[in-house]
Amino acid sequence: MGLDIKEQRSVGGLRANAVAFLVNLSTFAGVGLIFSLIVLILEPNNEFVRKYAKQTLSLNVIAIITLPLNIVVKVGTIVFLVIIGILLILQAIAAVYSLLGKEFDIPKIDVISDLLFVD
Repeated sequence: MGLDIKEQRSVGGLRANAVAFLVNLSTFAGVGLIFSLIVLILEPNNEFVRKYAKQTLSLNVIAIITLPLNIVVKVGTIVFLVIIGILLILQAIAAVYSLLGKEFDIPKIDVISDLLFVD
């Protein structure tokens, strides 16, 4: 794909950077897990969109894994809130980068993505 990211088409005829932005934004709407899975299924070709969908899915998996920390009354809740806060900040940065058509690699998220996906 020799075209600029902003000129490439993706799911539903939307521009690739718009789909990647919506995938990142879906985390804040509470549907990041489902929406990123749908985008991964519907978009087999565009690596830019697939990368952001995998990244969002990985961040949502981390959030789900950290949920049991809330069982521990004070320390667990504080750790959970810190982790979720960091994840949301990283997701917001990724959303801005995707809207601009640039790639943003969240540190160490590729390790989790490699565990979740076979490409």
